Order: sequence, then structure tokens, then C-alpha cells
Amino acid sequence: MLDLTHKPQPKNLLQRVINFVIVTLLIMMAPVLLGLAALQKAMTLQVIFVLIMFAIYSAIGYYAYRLLKATTVKPIFHKPNSRHWQHIWFIIGAFLVMICLEIIVNLLRIKLTGVATTENQTAIQALTSNLNVTMVGMLVYGVFLAPVVEEIIFRGLVINYFFRQSWWWANIILSGLLFAFPHMGKIPTNLADLLSYLVYMIMGMTMAFVYKKTGNLQDSIMIHFINNAITMLPLLIMAISKAM
Repeated sequence: MLDLTHKPQPKNLLQRVINFVIVTLLIMMAPVLLGLAALQKAMTLQVIFVLIMFAIYSAIGYYAYRLLKATTVKPIFHKPNSRHWQHIWFIIGAFLVMICLEIIVNLLRIKLTGVATTENQTAIQALTSNLNVTMVGMLVYGVFLAPVVEEIIFRGLVINYFFRQSWWWANIILSGLLFAFPHMGKIPTNLADLLSYLVYMIMGMTMAFVYKKTGNLQDSIMIHFINNAITMLPLLIMAISKAM
């Protein structure tokens, strides 16, 4: 269980809100460079834009890590224990529950609105439709960088910054709400958007629950990593097939 009995740092709530808003806005802007890379005809420029994006995103992640480290008394990352089967099955079970709930909401969205995918997924598909530098950059970002940085921010900072001594589920729900917004990029104004928002909220809440229950941030990172890898794999296969 995550230890939240100590005082958060900074002690001022407004400062914690400002810290969170800053890192959230930064990670929302950084992937724009991937879109700019896709517009470049020269491969050299594509590589430059992708590498700049990686550097900026990693720097944001490190800054968020420093903020999280300042407000936690125990190590953020723990040495994994592959022999702890109960712990591993808990993570697998949480992931499967998350996937089942997402499938139910997605089927409900299709049934009620006819919308089969979210705008975020459509944007990802556009960037990964061809086997090129941009697609490789998107795969590295989506599978390896985003799970680490987003978990530090939306699980680490949110859970340790807000509603620490409140109702146990309060910061878990908040984590889901805040995680969904950057992935949607807008406030939902119709049923399709609302159900899409709910998909990301379920994902965020599940990973927040796992982090708060185990106290190990790498557990939620692993779930995030597996989810994104499974999402990206069909896109990679289609791009390779198209290139051949």
C-alpha cells in the first residue's frame, strides 16, 4: 500500500496545482513535433524533429520525476521480484479487468453512436500509416516513453499531490479524469466523446488503483506499457504489409 501519511511537498496546494498543470501542458505540446516530422519530405529533417521530441519529452519526464521525488519518502521505483507470483497475478488481473471494461464501453459507443474509434486513436493511426521515421518515432514514444512519463505525472504526482487524507478513491478518480483530458484534447460535448473519455478514464483509474494499492509505480508503468504495445502492434503490422 502506498504511504501517504507524510506531508506533501510543496506544502502549498496552489503550488502543487501549478506544478501539475505545467508538466501536463508540456507533455501535451511535445508530441506536436511528431506531427511536424511527418510533414517533412527530407528524412534528415524527420530524424531531427523526432530526436528533438524525444529529448524534450525525456527532459519533461525527468523534471516530473524530480517533483515526485521531492514529495515521496520512499523510493519511487523498487527492485522487481519475479518470484512474487501473487503480486504478478494482481497486475495481470487488473490489466484484464481494464481491457474488459474498455471493450464494454467501446461496444456501447459503437452501438449508441456508430463511432468506432477515438480521435486520439485516429491521430495515432495517421502518424503510423506508413513505415517511415515518423512511425518509428511514434512507436518508441507510445510504447516506451509515454508509459513512464505519463505514469510519473498522472499517477505519481496526482496520487501524491491531491486528496491524500481524503476518501480513498478520490485521487484515483481524479487521476482518471486528468489522464483522459490530454488524450481527448477537449472537453466531451456529445455522447461519443463522453464514452471515449470514459475509456481513457477507466484506464487511468485502473493504473492509479494499482499504484496506490502496491506502492510501486513500475506496476502501473508495466500495465501502461503492455496496453500501448498491444495497441501499436496491429498498426506496425499493417504498415509493414503496406510497405511490402
